[in-house]
Amino acid sequence: MNINIQEIVDNKIKSLNDDGTIKNAIEKTIETTMLKSITDALGDYSLRRSIQDQVEKEVSAVVKGIGFTAYNSFIAEKVKQITEEVCRQDIAQKIQEVFNNILVIKRESAKLSEICKAYRDWICEEVEESEKYSLERFHVSIEEKEYPYDWLTFKFDKEKSSRYRSDSDEAIEFTVHRNYKDKNMGTIGTLYIGGYSTDKTLCFRNMSKIEALLLNFKYNNTPIEIDIESEDDIDNSFDVDI
Repeated sequence: MNINIQEIVDNKIKSLNDDGTIKNAIEKTIETTMLKSITDALGDYSLRRSIQDQVEKEVSAVVKGIGFTAYNSFIAEKVKQITEEVCRQDIAQKIQEVFNNILVIKRESAKLSEICKAYRDWICEEVEESEKYSLERFHVSIEEKEYPYDWLTFKFDKEKSSRYRSDSDEAIEFTVHRNYKDKNMGTIGTLYIGGYSTDKTLCFRNMSKIEALLLNFKYNNTPIEIDIESEDDIDNSFDVDI
């Protein structure tokens, strides 16, 4: 028996063509290939970065248009809605109060001496009387980094720590970056509370007044007058008679 392979193939191709199978297969293959090409192109870093930059530009324009304080108010309202839905009323009110103190209430400017005094007022309330007598003074240090950084690092703690960065509950560390046009003014850069960077960790716990104050200045990019540059300019005594 002779089998004509070519005839069988030709007949099958004709059959597949007549019922649209070949057409559908070609269309599906083209579609799959095109979608994969688009996906691969979108996965390219340069294109993703370009899209990201464009989104950031558009969002920044919106924020600039409505004003940063108004934008904070919008966020605060969203926080209020979320917390009211999932928290007890007293907890929700506490979170909203802290959030408003940090972001919504914006200051035009502040002084370093004001921050130092705020820390002293807080630490004097925080430390027991007997411990104040034994310590006499709380720890303060100022380190200046000049070219190419040009910033001041302030460290406050109940007592001096042997660690590079103290993680005690009373430890606060922040940098003030000088304005390149006016060296007597600056803004808060990094801020560490209890050893943790506020850029990475922010906990709405029982936040102290000094913590809320510094976070407010940091997030609102508040201009800070540098009226203190030496540890001798800071009163680090506890409020007791020694």
